Amino acid sequence: MRALTVVIPIAFLMGSVQAGLIFGVRQAKRRDIEWPSILMAIASAMLLAAGVLRHYLDVYMYRTVRGISFIFVGIDALGDVFSLVSVVFQPKLDVLGVAIYGTELVLWIGSFMCGAYYNLGPWVKLQRVGAEQGVTAPTEAREGESASAPCVSLHHLPSSTSVFRTPSREVMRRGVST
Repeated sequence: MRALTVVIPIAFLMGSVQAGLIFGVRQAKRRDIEWPSILMAIASAMLLAAGVLRHYLDVYMYRTVRGISFIFVGIDALGDVFSLVSVVFQPKLDVLGVAIYGTELVLWIGSFMCGAYYNLGPWVKLQRVGAEQGVTAPTEAREGESASAPCVSLHHLPSSTSVFRTPSREVMRRGVST
C-alpha cells in the first residue's frame, strides 16, 4: 500500500504532463508553429543519448561491459537503422531525423565495440589458452563456488554495475546495512 501511495500520484503526474505536452504540440501545429515539435524531438534524443552514455561511464569506470543486454542493443540498433532508411527515402530529407537516429545508432555501435574489446576479446583469449592447456573450465574456485562451476564473469566486480541502480544498493554502498 505504501508503494501504491507513491506510484499512483507519480504516474498521474507523468500522464498529465504527457497529455499536456501532446495537446500543446497539437495546438502549435494547428497554428503552424514548428519549434515545439522540434524541441520535443531534440529533448527526446538528448534523453535517449544520456541513457546510452551512462553505459559508457560504466565502461570507463569498470573497464568491462556489464548490465547491457546485447540482444536488446542489437534490436534497438536495427530499429535505428530502419528508421534512418525510412527518413532517408522520404521525399524531403529530414536532417533532424537523421541526426537523432544516427546519434543513437552510433552510440549503440560503440557499445557493441566496447563489449567486443573488453568482454569478447579476453573471453576468446581465455578460451584459446584453456584449449591449449586442455582445460575446459576453470579449475580454481573462488570463495563460495564449486571447483566444477564454469566461470561466467571475467571481472571480479560487484554483481550490479549496470545503469539500473536500486535504493538498497545505494544504501549498501554507503555502508548502511538493512
